[in-house]
Amino acid sequence: MDQQQRQFFLDLQSLYKQAKKARSVCHCPNCNSTAIFSHVFSRKHILQPFCPQSKIYLFEPRELISIAEDDMLHYYYRGLKDAFGFHGFCSEHDNKLFAEIEPSSGFVDWQNMRNQYLLSYRNVCREAYANRAVHDLLRHQLLFSVSNYPNYHWNIACILSQIDYSYANLIFYKEFLEKGIFENDYTNISFKYIELPYQLDVCVAAPICVHDGRSAYCKYDYQEVNIVNVFPYYGKTIIFIGYSENFENKWMNKIVPSFTSPYPHIVSAAFADLLYRAELNAIGPDTFSKIEKDLIDAYYLTYREQGNCFDMELDTVKNLFFQPLKEIMPDTWKTL
Repeated sequence: MDQQQRQFFLDLQSLYKQAKKARSVCHCPNCNSTAIFSHVFSRKHILQPFCPQSKIYLFEPRELISIAEDDMLHYYYRGLKDAFGFHGFCSEHDNKLFAEIEPSSGFVDWQNMRNQYLLSYRNVCREAYANRAVHDLLRHQLLFSVSNYPNYHWNIACILSQIDYSYANLIFYKEFLEKGIFENDYTNISFKYIELPYQLDVCVAAPICVHDGRSAYCKYDYQEVNIVNVFPYYGKTIIFIGYSENFENKWMNKIVPSFTSPYPHIVSAAFADLLYRAELNAIGPDTFSKIEKDLIDAYYLTYREQGNCFDMELDTVKNLFFQPLKEIMPDTWKTL
């Protein structure tokens, strides 16, 4: 890497850090107040109980300057204040709108559709926020890159177009969620709900798009997305996936039964599949310590190959969570 290229990546790195810290306006409709730093998952009710040192293994990018030398994404031991955070909502909306899923005492009923809508709203708004940050980064790269690689600028322009398309699709789902939250119209998004009787310390928050072989063109102005929420909650593992009934949702309908399998290797494969499709994920310290290092390294390697794949079938490290699941799942599976 010559000095000119190095300086360019340093500039990108600085821009990326600025984008993560950038202030924005509240995501709620008709609100132009400045957004504060919000979190998708409640630190008090969801993250803190399984992170006694207030730290979690967060899947996130390395510094951009090292991309050419190593894999881009790794798990890092980060403070909870950095986990699933974004500048999403003004102080009033962040405190009042989501009060139902962050009660001062007691538990949240996650089978309640409004609560599912509220957490999914945070989920989708965070993804939209991240989408714009990446957009600004790539636009800078397109305008100021000194690369001489063939078709470099064309490729960046194509990626930018895809990012803009994804953003427009996210906004459809954001508005569907807003109809439920602000107008009590819950007809646009339904949920599959799973409550496992054991606690696996894994968190996932991401709208997931999977290609099932159909044409991208359909009779709707938006495309199929599954809004995935996974988190441990007081001895249980909560999973709920939002979807539009206007689509077949083949991937969701295939993976949901796997989570309730009595066999750890099948459940492990389902959780691993989620991690490859959802960049925003984290693992608690206890669960992370039980995963073999070779499996983590294999995950990094295969993620680099599969992370941008939207196919129904992925070549994943299916047994990533086998060991921690074998320890916490009911013993009944051993006799089946």
